[in-house]
Parts: sequence; structure tokens; C-alpha cells
Amino acid sequence: MQERMRWISRWMVWLSLSLVLWTVAVESTHNHPSKTAAASCSICVVARSTSPTASSVHVKPVFASIGLLQEKEIIAKARLDASDLDIRGPPTV
Repeated sequence: MQERMRWISRWMVWLSLSLVLWTVAVESTHNHPSKTAAASCSICVVARSTSPTASSVHVKPVFASIGLLQEKEIIAKARLDASDLDIRGPPTV
């Protein structure tokens, strides 16, 4: 069963890759004798419809003061002393 699934997976991968390669070859080599034929070709219509357009909006930044920084001196207090942890000191020699 597992060998059959492996064979099917490989076959599907090769089929997908070959379809992609054939599509690339057809798209890049096809041509039209006149512009009217190119206008009705679905490949040409799709290729021209997604051409990127350059657009950008430059917005000037607005700078406004929202207040002044007022620093306060903070003195932190220790909550635990070493004696509160019940840790014995180093051994004496």
C-alpha cells in the first residue's frame, strides 16, 4: 500500500512539473498575426491586465509636543534581607 502511494505521489509531481513547463513554453512562444487576434487572446489579456502601476502618497509628518518629561528621583527599598531567606553562611575553616 505504501509503495503504491509513493508511486502515485511521484507520478503527480512529475505531471504537475511537466504541465507548468509546457504552460511556460506556450506562453512565452505564442504570437498573433494581428492586433485584433491578440486582443481576444486570453493569455495576452491576462498578461497585460496585471501590469503594475506606480503610485505613492507622500504624507508630511506632523510634529506636535504632547508634554514635557518631568523626572522624579525614585529610591527603591529592598523587600528582603539576606537573613530573611534562612540561608546559612559559608563554612568556617
